[in-house]
Amino acid sequence: MIIIFSGPSGVGKSTIINNLSNDFNFYFSTSHTTRPRRESEIEGKDYYFISEDEFNSMINNDEFLEYERYGSYYYGTSKKELERNDFIVLDLEVNGATKLLTSNDSYIGIFIDIDDNVLIERLNERGHDDQFIQERMNLAKEQRQSMGNFDYIIKNIDLKATIKEILDILYDLEKK
Repeated sequence: MIIIFSGPSGVGKSTIINNLSNDFNFYFSTSHTTRPRRESEIEGKDYYFISEDEFNSMINNDEFLEYERYGSYYYGTSKKELERNDFIVLDLEVNGATKLLTSNDSYIGIFIDIDDNVLIERLNERGHDDQFIQERMNLAKEQRQSMGNFDYIIKNIDLKATIKEILDILYDLEKK
């Protein structure tokens, strides 16, 4: 089973997925990216950090399930990641997630969202300038137009309640 988490940047997807792993057994698929590694990120856990030439080579060799250019960088899910477990969680950019969900009925999509004022606060906490935040808010508005392609839409108001709601969904899916 493949579960795809998506939503605007800053809505808490990574935090939610990390918390879910305490209570639910799944394999988290690590994506490839051409963006620089942040100080807190771990190679092979958060992303596989590769050059744009390496990324293009993987595209040419048909090694990606999906890939997208997001901002100035590429992000992609290697097909090899899907061979690692029977229950796989993907954290994907909305366009990539939408492409997969509309191309395969067996994938389950969970769209995570938050209120705009909370999103602005989180982007501010990450140290982004006003222009960047405005661009991200415009992108979030655009991304929300794809919510109808997802099986579940979760508003991340309270982290504990959000995790419980998603765990309930995952346990129900596991029974099927």
